[in-house]
Amino acid sequence: MFKLIKFLLNLFALLIVFFPWLSWKIEATLWGSSRVYLFWAQTWAVVPGIVGNFLRRAYYWLVFPHVSWQCEIGFGSFFSHPWAIIEKNVYIGPYCILGKVILGEGSLISSRVSIPSGKRQHLRSPEGHLLPAQEEFFQVVTIGKYVWIGEGAIVMADIGNFSTIAAGSVVVQKVPAKCLVAGNPARIIKRLK
Repeated sequence: MFKLIKFLLNLFALLIVFFPWLSWKIEATLWGSSRVYLFWAQTWAVVPGIVGNFLRRAYYWLVFPHVSWQCEIGFGSFFSHPWAIIEKNVYIGPYCILGKVILGEGSLISSRVSIPSGKRQHLRSPEGHLLPAQEEFFQVVTIGKYVWIGEGAIVMADIGNFSTIAAGSVVVQKVPAKCLVAGNPARIIKRLK
């Protein structure tokens, strides 16, 4: 009975987000832009409670290549680009901002975590001025299976399976599997068994 109720709620959420998704698809097709995508991603981010989780999951299910119906996306969290993969049993806490990312099965992302699309979001001109973000420099950050990322961490590089990222860490180099890292920049504290 529980599975049937969840299925019906997911279906209802899909119906609600269908026309917002369609408005983004039209914009992306005609103008190659993602402003409408971002408007709706931020709108669904601030819908509270279980209703918000159903709506966020449904919207991203329509937008992204793969989103498991068995994931949670917390209040205030959104993806800044219309591309990600979210595997089953992923938990994303409140107020996270994620770029192009692959979230492996069972990953736990604490609140206020940022995972931008790599380290090269903005370049400088020869005169030293910051340039607008350029899509061709974005990278997909891969978070392995059963990774735990602590509160307020910033992750700009891949993380291996079963690793733990301490709260407040800034990850700028690839983290091997089964490691505990901490600090700014994050360093391996110990190898996990």
